[in-house]
Amino acid sequence: MYDFFIGIRLPKKLEETCEHYRRAFRAPRTPAHITVIAPFAWEQSTEELHELLRRAVEPISPFQVRGTGLGSFGTRVLFVNVTLSDELRELHRALADSLRQAGVQVERRPYHPHITLATRLSPPQFARYKKELEGFSPSYAFPCEAISLFEFTAERRWLEQTEFALRG
Repeated sequence: MYDFFIGIRLPKKLEETCEHYRRAFRAPRTPAHITVIAPFAWEQSTEELHELLRRAVEPISPFQVRGTGLGSFGTRVLFVNVTLSDELRELHRALADSLRQAGVQVERRPYHPHITLATRLSPPQFARYKKELEGFSPSYAFPCEAISLFEFTAERRWLEQTEFALRG
């Protein structure tokens, strides 16, 4: 059984900015990204997963990803906001539908794209990190031309395995 997730890599400058905070806040060592499909188990061959993902994104054209400001999930997670555009919603839907048709259990809660800065926080950590983020209000836009498949390795780390171009 394999554990994977699907994400969008960030442009270098935005990734570096987010990584600065992620390291300071001891976030997991996954490269900064926008999750499109949360971690899932895959029991077939990696080649079959690659083919499924290629087919799922085949009709999807590149699009702009935008976001402004910060957000949180309660007092447990701090993140950079990502705007849920129609194109991002469609990308998520196409991938989730394809995986479900292949028998994969995909998260059913509403899709809320974001760039995690800190996670699994206690209330005191949340308050301290939120204070450290005062004055940080990122605003960005970049073209999304590909998705990345990340795999959980034997070393217990998420590593980017491969990329799938959006060509529409």
